[in-house]
Amino acid sequence: MPLNEPAAIAAAARELAGRFPGTVSLAEERRREFETDFGRWRFRLPAAVARCRSAAEVAAVIRACRELGLPVVSRSQGHTQSGQSLTSGVLLDTSRMNRILAVDEGRGFADCEAGVVWRDLVEATTARGLVPPVLTNNLAVTVSGTTSVAGLGVASFRHGTQADQALEIECVTGEGEVVVCSRERERELFDMVRCSLGQIAAITRVRTRLRETAPRVRQYTLVYDDLGRFMADAAQVMDPANPAFSTLGGLCSPAPMGFRRIGEGLELGRGMIGYGVWLFPMYLTVEYRPGEEPDDAALLAPLSPWRHVQTQDLTVFEFARRMEPMFEAWRLSGYWEQPHPWMEVVLPWAAAREYVESVLANLPPGALGPGGHVLLWPARTDTSAAPLFVHPGGDIVLGWGVLGSVPPARHAEMLAQLDLASELAIAYGGKRYLSGYVTFDSPERWAAHFGPAWPRLCAAKRRYDPDGLLGAEFIRFP
Repeated sequence: MPLNEPAAIAAAARELAGRFPGTVSLAEERRREFETDFGRWRFRLPAAVARCRSAAEVAAVIRACRELGLPVVSRSQGHTQSGQSLTSGVLLDTSRMNRILAVDEGRGFADCEAGVVWRDLVEATTARGLVPPVLTNNLAVTVSGTTSVAGLGVASFRHGTQADQALEIECVTGEGEVVVCSRERERELFDMVRCSLGQIAAITRVRTRLRETAPRVRQYTLVYDDLGRFMADAAQVMDPANPAFSTLGGLCSPAPMGFRRIGEGLELGRGMIGYGVWLFPMYLTVEYRPGEEPDDAALLAPLSPWRHVQTQDLTVFEFARRMEPMFEAWRLSGYWEQPHPWMEVVLPWAAAREYVESVLANLPPGALGPGGHVLLWPARTDTSAAPLFVHPGGDIVLGWGVLGSVPPARHAEMLAQLDLASELAIAYGGKRYLSGYVTFDSPERWAAHFGPAWPRLCAAKRRYDPDGLLGAEFIRFP
């Protein structure tokens, strides 16, 4: 069992640093770099940081941690939002393991070390007419990190999660063994290391699938004033019999209308709250080659948006990077450094509209702060076979995310609202997406989340991390 007393952890960390000079640091300045994650609302100062450069080095550090009883978390970019990549023990920093080891055009895959970010991989592959089948909106996260969470994007309705694209994974188990696994080799480890947030093993290399792509993308922006119509058109787009569109994404966008009074007999200007109506932009793309431009009218004829707002042509690389101007604006405005308790859920299709509309009715414009937004991402369930990516079932589902940021004075209020939205989503049959705001604090809550997959995950934990060192301060096992 991992140590949990601060004094004992500190003593063990000193011993570890003595064994790995130049790799393990006890310097407070270095440790402060990893005290929080992108969420910036949970804090946990690691006792030591191990900056590893190879799988062998990761394995040696984990074996020593096991001997010393030190909890371990593997981390590269730390884009989690609830402390998933935090520890009071040893932080394995794999960001320097950032080589693209191979791009095999003939067999359609790339071998990436743990610290390779998707942007670098996309830049290397699009020049060769290849692209990863699924990309997240933020390309500054790592191939290994999203494989260990799931990795969802606007092409997930066609291709599943980024974890589904993994063909082979090299990882280091909680016993400190380097193992290469795939669908044909060490299948149980392969299934359990994906989407388990580093609980079973630390991923050190991923062989991820690539597909051929045309060089150009045409993007259509459609706006709906009714969520039901948005969902009906999204279902058409996702129909396997209609393969025209390559990506599908959406937003819930508030249109402020002013302020309304809440309560009676209140002073002028007090007890007022902003209100508005919600619009639902849909973003669709078609890939094409120059000289083979799509027929816009024919493609959009079956759909019934309120407005067709824009059509634009981009290169594949430009489309993949389409969110970067917004991220840069966030950095310049200070939003990037604010707390981000982002909450994302996967909802059953039949209940999704009622849930979303009920939450939006109590979410005034501006409540999420500057830069805050609400995501919609419809998807099919038969495109994913990753056992630990849990969803409500049914043929199609609706992903929904509240991605906000508020000043410290309103932080507690926002967390309380997210708790309510989370519990309501679960009551509607939804499942949480585990990179975001998650506060499950008992084995029973985790068992309810994973459902039938929970006994298999627990068995894998006992087998591959028998001392419970990996991610010990996040998922609670019995």
